[in-house]
Amino acid sequence: MFKMSKKAFWVPYDESGVYPTVTKAHQAISRYCDENGDKYSFIGDDEVVINDKLYEIYRGYESGSRGNYGIKCREK
Repeated sequence: MFKMSKKAFWVPYDESGVYPTVTKAHQAISRYCDENGDKYSFIGDDEVVINDKLYEIYRGYESGSRGNYGIKCREK
């Protein structure tokens, strides 16, 4: 069956004018998870497991943000 909607969320990223490196993305996701009491582990540069769910890490432009960069986790 085709899954219509996948869960995704934007991670707070303070340096929105600078493209987020892998290291900066991992730091932001770690901080987000620690603040929310979530358990996490990084599988690779662009994958993270948060609370037993696998997410793809997107680093790039935030849509509708007038050119600001962001970090988004999207359930795989």
